[in-house]
Amino acid sequence: MKRWIANFGALSAGLAVSLLLAEAALRIAGVRYPAFYTVDRERGFALRPGAEGVWSREGRGSVRINQAGFRGADLSEARAPGVLRVAVLGDSFTEALQVDEQDTFVQRLQTSLSGDRSCALRRNFAGGVEVLNFGVGAYGTGQELLTWRHLARRYRPDLVLLAVYPGNDFTDNEPIPRQNRPVFVLDAQDQLQIDQRFRNTAAFRWRFSPPGRLIDGLMNHSRLLQLLNEAKNRLASRPSSGPVAPVASRASDRAWQLTDRLIGALASEVSADGARFAVISTSAPEQVWPNVQERPKQPFAREQRLGALLAQRRIPYLPLAPTLQRQADRDRLVLHGFEGQAPGQGHWNRMGHQLAAEQLAPWVCQL
Repeated sequence: MKRWIANFGALSAGLAVSLLLAEAALRIAGVRYPAFYTVDRERGFALRPGAEGVWSREGRGSVRINQAGFRGADLSEARAPGVLRVAVLGDSFTEALQVDEQDTFVQRLQTSLSGDRSCALRRNFAGGVEVLNFGVGAYGTGQELLTWRHLARRYRPDLVLLAVYPGNDFTDNEPIPRQNRPVFVLDAQDQLQIDQRFRNTAAFRWRFSPPGRLIDGLMNHSRLLQLLNEAKNRLASRPSSGPVAPVASRASDRAWQLTDRLIGALASEVSADGARFAVISTSAPEQVWPNVQERPKQPFAREQRLGALLAQRRIPYLPLAPTLQRQADRDRLVLHGFEGQAPGQGHWNRMGHQLAAEQLAPWVCQL
């Protein structure tokens, strides 16, 4: 027994020294992969408050998550007198970790509105403009509704923009149980209900347990944990297609019905808080794919269906994709993807964000 204890102690000491040496080597080499996401009891997962660093999994963006848990500088919930405040809800296209903060369409929109004294929306606001980015990667409309309820509404915006990604937002709203997030369903009385069974999964219970919270808290301090976490995430997010146009997933009629009800609920809650509400939609890679012959025959069918739903609710709507397609074809631009990283696929690059903001700013001014 004494020999076994001695061997175990020697092995443990050796392992501890090896881990410390590996940690030191990674720090000396400048290896750093901040974990920008964390577990969240209400939304399943969310951006990690205070995280800061460089995102390099796709594109390369300098990222700063404020203490409230959304991208940007720390900001008081109470706004200064005369300031126009706009909140943007969305998924990874809004979050836009792939580019520097000043290059996102959210920040470009703020710059445009701040510099346009003739903007009708600013008529009663002489104190400047703040456009807040509440986008979180992989969110669907349900999680965006919860983001409004539990975070964005505290900042009392004058205008709320919901940015819909036509590539997968509708399938994200399918009423099926998820392992890592809440899901909205319609009950027997056709009323929206939230399914929070994700809280009972082993993975969620582990992450909220004392050991899980300890490891999660250490994630932005240990370079070794960051490296292991990054390797896991890169393996899970490897592109599954080659240099061909991506194919959009098809959402069920039930998912579309839920999308309509979720947007209606969000619009109603925003209005009850005294703000105006509008919807925009980004482009999907196949809609602006560089090879015209490989695009879908009806690239904007989802925008047309969404537009019809929003028209019935009298919600202002701007689909960005049709104009972006014309601009991409006219000037031979690649708006999605990054050089050396599957150009044409994935998220907007700097040019995609720039053209989106240029189209968005004058429309917002007329709301």
